Amino acid sequence: MSEHEWAKIIYGRSYYLDFRFITVPHNFTAQDIQWASSYIVATTQRARNLVNSPRWSLFKNDDYCVVGVTCMVRDLINPSQSDSVNSMTKDDQGRPLYVFVGYVTELNQQRHIEHFPPYRATSLDDFQVLYQEIEKVWLVKNYEQNSRKTLLSPYQSVCFGKSAIALESYQAPTLNNLAKYPDQAYLWPSLEEQNSLLWLVSAQCSQATSICLNIAGKPLINSPFLNQSGSQIEQFQVKQRIATKTKHKATPFSNHIDQSPQHTSLSQKISNRAKEDIDLTLYQAAKVATASHELINSFTDWSNSIETDPQQSSSSSISEEAENFENFGFKTKKPSSSDKQDWF
Repeated sequence: MSEHEWAKIIYGRSYYLDFRFITVPHNFTAQDIQWASSYIVATTQRARNLVNSPRWSLFKNDDYCVVGVTCMVRDLINPSQSDSVNSMTKDDQGRPLYVFVGYVTELNQQRHIEHFPPYRATSLDDFQVLYQEIEKVWLVKNYEQNSRKTLLSPYQSVCFGKSAIALESYQAPTLNNLAKYPDQAYLWPSLEEQNSLLWLVSAQCSQATSICLNIAGKPLINSPFLNQSGSQIEQFQVKQRIATKTKHKATPFSNHIDQSPQHTSLSQKISNRAKEDIDLTLYQAAKVATASHELINSFTDWSNSIETDPQQSSSSSISEEAENFENFGFKTKKPSSSDKQDWF
């Protein structure tokens, strides 16, 4: 059995610039980035709870498997490097930073993954090297050429630490996957040994699935994760997951909802189809309205730019570029009106 090769994937911010994908696999398309960002951004919810509680996530579809952690930046820097700890864990406003760092492997016929980063709770040795990707762009500024250009990572062999636990078939917990109950989330208490078992099972699962472990606080119900463990979950339970709508194309969520009634009447089917058509019409109308509004604003900005100085024109260009990145699932943060505002 050949070992999988891994590429880097990093989502975070640098000293001056806001959240974005710093590094992605060299063969990732815009669609792949959008798929990954839906999970990665979900792991950053209630970022205040990341202190001393890194969130471990694994998600896979038919083409890729991503494994990573979402944590405070200081958790990735060796305390002996005092200069780095003081200078690279906060942004230009003095706010503490968090980040997602992970690895991506391609899934072809072999979906059973044996060699991958083992679950180790707060020990992030296998991921510390990934923060070097942000070091490469740490001081880049908006006005610099290609300041927001995403770095591309090749696939290569990576030597990970070994898991301290072996998976026996009778111990394996039953995971949820997209083929089973895509509108439900399986929830477990966050116990280290059980988290290790869940991590192993998810890596070896042959179906498209997702899991987020060690969530401090409430579970991430309104997220794409089908399996989760958290500090506020006392026993195993199944919860209805709030599925977010995509751009009105067939999804596992809509298919499951449409097929779940075993005896749907003709009138109900017609009603459902009419509702979908109305929703689509409203969606397209909203797009037209948004585009019109942006066009008007662009003419207004152009008129005003005659009386503005070059520095203001540069800021407008930067803002437009940031909006373009949002179309690919990048999570941007609006500038705060007060330097003293809490980062979270």
